[in-house]
Amino acid sequence: METHFLYKSSGEGDPFHFQHGLGSNLAQPQGLLAGLQGMRLISMDCPGHGTAPLAPSIRPSFAYYADQLIQLMDQLEIPEAVFGGISMGAGISTYLAIHHPERVSGLVLVRPAWLDEGSPENLKILLTAADYIEAAKDVEGFKQESEFQTIHEHVPNAAKSVLGVFADTQRPEIATVLRAMVEDHPFDDINFLDKISVPTLVIGNEDDPLHPYSMAEAVHKHIPNSHIQKVISRYIDDAQHRQTVHKIVSKFIDNL
Repeated sequence: METHFLYKSSGEGDPFHFQHGLGSNLAQPQGLLAGLQGMRLISMDCPGHGTAPLAPSIRPSFAYYADQLIQLMDQLEIPEAVFGGISMGAGISTYLAIHHPERVSGLVLVRPAWLDEGSPENLKILLTAADYIEAAKDVEGFKQESEFQTIHEHVPNAAKSVLGVFADTQRPEIATVLRAMVEDHPFDDINFLDKISVPTLVIGNEDDPLHPYSMAEAVHKHIPNSHIQKVISRYIDDAQHRQTVHKIVSKFIDNL
């Protein structure tokens, strides 16, 4: 029986699968890269996000979400595509490039947040959030945590973004998804990145406690055919961030 995937396809041209971050949905990548010329932009709600339910028997992981994307490609009869994503979406795309290289013609990794170990320090705030969500969505208690207050003091808009996991629009499974994905990792050894041979664009920023620029640098350092671009954080100037990312990705796609 054919699986029903919740996805959006916009534009016409070569396929470009671009995925959302943890706790977000397909509107995020579709909004960021809307209007790319010559590309068919495809984004899917990963189960446990947006309008896509997560079966109680499933513990999400980078491998699971990557498999979902491969199944979607097969249904759409797309043998090969450019892949990319934001944060978690970048990790999923990296997993695909390592484990399914024949399906990936290029990579666009925006604000990577994981390397080769689960529960990275930059994402532990989301494990704390998961605890408070399970405690009757105690957002006020969460706000009193010192790690949240530190983020709020230094990058207020980043703190506001973290609070989005408590929103009523989140799926009931959000605590399970947060915990499983933060504890996972997209590759077992950072040297696996050395095997990625497709053209790769890495986009990072500073002033972003959940997506430190050092992670973007580490990914770029280990992928041979990659280049890195530093942009202003969306937490500092969202409009400029979006405009710059769109311009950089558009130029990268044109040169593939």
